[in-house]
Amino acid sequence: MKTTRLWVLAALPLALAACGGGDDAAEGGNDTTSVLSLPDSGAVPTAPVTADSGMGGTAPMGNAVTMNAVGTSGVTGQAMFTEQGAQTMVMVNLTAQGNSTHSGHIHTGTCDAPGPVVVPLQDVTLANGTGSSSSTIEVPLATVMNGQHIVAYHAGSGADAGAPVVCGAIPSAAAGGAM
Repeated sequence: MKTTRLWVLAALPLALAACGGGDDAAEGGNDTTSVLSLPDSGAVPTAPVTADSGMGGTAPMGNAVTMNAVGTSGVTGQAMFTEQGAQTMVMVNLTAQGNSTHSGHIHTGTCDAPGPVVVPLQDVTLANGTGSSSSTIEVPLATVMNGQHIVAYHAGSGADAGAPVVCGAIPSAAAGGAM
């Protein structure tokens, strides 16, 4: 009986080592989810309401928008839009050299001539060249996908985030919310 217990105790460290213990930051998982709402006054919100775990490097599907580098920024990405009743989930993956944080927004206009911010999105923090975020916005998918909006992430973060470094035109959705 003692021999069996010793064998189990000896095997325990091996079993624990095989389980890993994944640290999201070490694996590039800096995902966040934010719930943003537009007040009745129509004012643009300035900060997320809540945050939790997000999309973690999932492959784009559904209403995906390719985001291209602006100028020589080298930042590229994809944004995916998913209808959630009167809300829209916006999941973003960005890729670039190095580590940086970028504020994002849905704007009116085009990538060549961005208009005003419609709604802010959760920041994306790039760690070792990749990062992602997930934002739930209080804007219906049909409103966002009317061919008159873009998704853009800027050079920095905060109120003075600077010029866009990556941008994608959000096309019109076909009937039923699909592109």
